[in-house]
Amino acid sequence: MRRLPSLTALRFFEESARHMSFNKSATALCVTPGAVSRQIRLLEDALGTKLFDRDHKGIRLTKQGEELLACLSEAFDSIERVTRALSAAKRNERSERKRLTVTAPPTFATRWLSPRLGSLMDAVPDIDLSVRTDIGDDRHCCIRFGHEARADHRSELLFIERHVLVGAMKFAGQSVEALLARVPTLHVLHNDARLTLWPNWLDAAGLSRDYAANGIEFSTLDQAIHAARAGSGLAVVDRNMIADELHDGALAQLSPVESTGPYGYWLDIAGSHAGEDSVQAFAEWLRGEGAKAAQP
Repeated sequence: MRRLPSLTALRFFEESARHMSFNKSATALCVTPGAVSRQIRLLEDALGTKLFDRDHKGIRLTKQGEELLACLSEAFDSIERVTRALSAAKRNERSERKRLTVTAPPTFATRWLSPRLGSLMDAVPDIDLSVRTDIGDDRHCCIRFGHEARADHRSELLFIERHVLVGAMKFAGQSVEALLARVPTLHVLHNDARLTLWPNWLDAAGLSRDYAANGIEFSTLDQAIHAARAGSGLAVVDRNMIADELHDGALAQLSPVESTGPYGYWLDIAGSHAGEDSVQAFAEWLRGEGAKAAQP
């Protein structure tokens, strides 16, 4: 363990020796002259020697004070150089971080992307991510809900939807046909038309499409999911969007039947951004997460 005098006292001494004035050093240190005098006395007592000669003309360094000043000035200069270099390196590190702006559908951003952001930050730690739900010219890439590639972008399918019939836990174990006969069906609109979730699932289950002829319509999938959780109806939902609800028991899968597509989630990258390292790293991470979602 190092046996050193008070570093505060050493700092006050070095400042006083440079100014040759307790008053000026007090101003520089934002303390009172009395506080400076006390620290100097404490240092002199600790060292057992005088560092300043004091008289009516002011203060002067003693021989011992001159020796200490030479040593301290060199030491403090070294500390200052190192700390400035470290601060500059940190600023450079921050300036090298890349801002990545991504557009994603609201439900996808909330239910699929947000829970995985910890994994993204581990995989790509040097990006500052901005997730938007509106389209803009400054977006580096776009996650899009659709059924085909976009011709004017580098477009790839991340994963296709996997639809299952779900409802509140109070419906678990009951006959699907009996439920469909008395419980409203919940529908999601896309471009003011119902998505074909229900007809596709009923076809896969070998049931009549008439079961879904009526029902309640919502503007977003998230709204339909909340209504299903509340027991207000039955929903056909992409299981990728309700993994937490199925795991926690907030929703029950009411049938083993699963229908796929025709829609899925696509990653679109404009040609002007395709070569950027941050975009490529984000795309690689998305591919890996999309492959996990595609697994049975």
